[in-house]
Amino acid sequence: MKKLLLILALFSTSVSFFSQNWLDVGIKGGWGPTFLFNQSIFDDGSYNHQISTRGTFGAKLGFNFNPNHEITFDFMVGGLNQDFKFNVSDSGTIGTQEFGSNIKYSSFDFLLMYRNNNEGKYFEIGPIISNLRSVNKTVEGVDDINFDITKVNKIQSGIALGFGAYFMGTDNFGITGGVRISYMASDLISEAGKSNNYPTGKPYDTYKATHPLLVQLVFEANLDFAYLAKANCGRRKILMF
Repeated sequence: MKKLLLILALFSTSVSFFSQNWLDVGIKGGWGPTFLFNQSIFDDGSYNHQISTRGTFGAKLGFNFNPNHEITFDFMVGGLNQDFKFNVSDSGTIGTQEFGSNIKYSSFDFLLMYRNNNEGKYFEIGPIISNLRSVNKTVEGVDDINFDITKVNKIQSGIALGFGAYFMGTDNFGITGGVRISYMASDLISEAGKSNNYPTGKPYDTYKATHPLLVQLVFEANLDFAYLAKANCGRRKILMF
């Protein structure tokens, strides 16, 4: 991730020497499926992921080097939601019973993205850091009182990429729609959580890390609000609103 940040910084420095720059701001929101990817759970026939969704909303500040290249900083309020169905053997009836459980968390998400704009379409990629604010786990609608913020790693890091298109607007205002995929490379479960066999509470022969994955439809409204232009009296750049 440090290498990616360095590349973004060098890119922004080099491009700014020969292009007109401007700033834009935006508000954005999204919605889509979220997953907790854990290889042990996927290999467990008694545990099944259910389709689960979560929304997000926030704001963006963008620095445009020219019409094609932009660096954006996004602050989003989001999180993750994952439902499970699992079977438990019942020796009394010589059968199995099905139960439901849920894990969810809320977070503040910070993204530094490089965006390429070309002919009304865009592609973006960059690092994401999430600060988990609260977590909750239920089994059959009953809270697991042992699952608290200490059972997860509060700071999650990963990579996000997205693509989409501009579909309406004016010279300095536009609305875009697209898809953003965020994958957390860090393990969601902390050392304290591992001792309780989270995320399921069921022990496995080999511990596997748990990685949040989010796939969301994202809509964004942008407004260009300031330009960097050369002053007539010299080479200094001034900020024009």
